[in-house]
Amino acid sequence: MGLDVRGLSKSYGGVTVMDAVDLQIADGEIHALLGANGAGKSTLIKCVSGAVQPDAGIICIGTHCARGHSPRSARQAGVSVIYQDFSVAASLDVTENVFLGQELRWGIVVRRREQRRRAKEWIEQLGADLDPGAGIDLVGGAGLQLIEIMKALVARPSVLILDEPTAALTEDEARKLADQCRTLKGTGLAILYVTHRLAEVFDLADSVTVMRGGRVVFTKPVRDTTHRELVDTIAGRELAPADRPASSAATGDALLSVHELVSAGIGPVSFDVRQGEVLGIYGLLGSGRTELLETLAGAQRRVSGGVRVGGRWLTFRDVADGVAAGVALVPSDRLRKGVFLDRSGTDNVLLPSYRRLARAGLRRPRQERRRFDAVAGALSLHPRTGDIPGRGYSGGNQQKLVVGRWLSTDCRVLLLDEPTQGVDVGARRDLYDAVRTMVSDGRAAVVTSSEPEELNQLADRVLVLSRGRIVAELAAAEVSERRLLELSHLHEEEGP
Repeated sequence: MGLDVRGLSKSYGGVTVMDAVDLQIADGEIHALLGANGAGKSTLIKCVSGAVQPDAGIICIGTHCARGHSPRSARQAGVSVIYQDFSVAASLDVTENVFLGQELRWGIVVRRREQRRRAKEWIEQLGADLDPGAGIDLVGGAGLQLIEIMKALVARPSVLILDEPTAALTEDEARKLADQCRTLKGTGLAILYVTHRLAEVFDLADSVTVMRGGRVVFTKPVRDTTHRELVDTIAGRELAPADRPASSAATGDALLSVHELVSAGIGPVSFDVRQGEVLGIYGLLGSGRTELLETLAGAQRRVSGGVRVGGRWLTFRDVADGVAAGVALVPSDRLRKGVFLDRSGTDNVLLPSYRRLARAGLRRPRQERRRFDAVAGALSLHPRTGDIPGRGYSGGNQQKLVVGRWLSTDCRVLLLDEPTQGVDVGARRDLYDAVRTMVSDGRAAVVTSSEPEELNQLADRVLVLSRGRIVAELAAAEVSERRLLELSHLHEEEGP
């Protein structure tokens, strides 16, 4: 048995996030792990890899059993994890990245020729088209994923965990990765494959497990299950309509109009967003959600089609043009693209507003402090001070800084990409209330999310995105967790 997890449990502050989980993966098996956000998948991976210590249970890797691991002991036992985010060094070539921190040496001398030979051998074994001496800037998404796989192979693992490996890949790159996984399976490697894409489960996996609410609720051989059975199991129950707050009054004219928009990974798409409306965009990872918002904000180049704000057609050359037109983006990656970790909380909120708050080119600290206090109060920021750096706030409060940055400007259309990713329940409610207050003032918001429950709570209308195209539109009364999952998985499986 490659991996045998028995009765694994974990709690934080009295809240159980993983409850008596059992999971078995045989050598030479690809085992798919499914579940909505917050189902406990990440906690399970962290426990197996040694990043988190479980409160109870046993983890057996091959013949080695323990109640918990450190990252080092997990690697020594044979566990390698490939996460969604690529961990490559831009200044190094392919081979140097593969062996970074695991260099082959004679004493203090690095055996570069042997490293290049092994990298070339693995590339050929995995059937990839990649130059082991190429610079990282010349490598695409599939190549970067391959580098991560080879980095894992250096440690000669017996268990390989892939966490949403196709999230950033094109369809062709995803097919190449699937072929490489089949090759690795043939070597006897036990593979845990975490995904949201049901098509990958039926195409690639031998067995499938579904987690919900921190528990394993379903495990079967893939040949014995159906698409509908998995969708029903992932969705669990439908959220009751009473759980949803009252919709905003979206009775105004179209504030944002998108016509036959095409850019990398999306299109053509057309839709309107009215004044006073929160429009939700739902889709699986890789559906084009982020690409759509980045194109609307000017962060990604538009190939064709048009965007109109307040009746005026716009040409976005960059994000600054979008902001000038009243369109602002809150990115999903707040640490790298949103919050300024070394700038104060006040700077994080007021950077776009300093010029407007100034008089005769001179800053006015009293007015700045008043504006910051108003935003901090509206968002229940904690601590409610602007003197500490961005890195001194918790994840949820960092997100409040980024959202508050645009609430304090003349932004007319706020684009929020996964706005509550990694945010606790209390902070989520504060952010929801802030967005609804904003749109009630005649503005509009477009919110993407991979969590059906979030859109059920927040959106007045939801567009379902699959492979970069709109495949369904749901009115507020039609929005449910089951319906969103059903539509997105159905169209993802059918393909273009």
